[in-house]
Amino acid sequence: MTAQISFKAMTLYSLFSILIFGTLNNLYVSFFSIHRLDRFFQKNNSDWESNNPFDSFYRLHKYSFLYSFGLSRPKVNKSISLWLYFSCFSLSCLWASLGLAAAGKYFDIGPFS
Repeated sequence: MTAQISFKAMTLYSLFSILIFGTLNNLYVSFFSIHRLDRFFQKNNSDWESNNPFDSFYRLHKYSFLYSFGLSRPKVNKSISLWLYFSCFSLSCLWASLGLAAAGKYFDIGPFS
């Protein structure tokens, strides 16, 4: 019984840490470092891109999902590649947890119903 509780706790803590570190990564990219990824990916018109954090957050989604799923793979170094894979994984965890919370609220199930 204690092994199951510790496994559940370890799973919960790892998911929580992924969400925290992923959110911090996403905020950092959205506010400060999207230009590091812009130079590797093709942009239609660079004059139309804004420095708005919401636009940067959209481009982070686009770049990380396109790179991780193999639809657009520019030549990047290993650290940028790892950064893109982690961004894709953390964004997927973030949206999956938000989707599960919304489904739980809609169907009135879960611990907060």
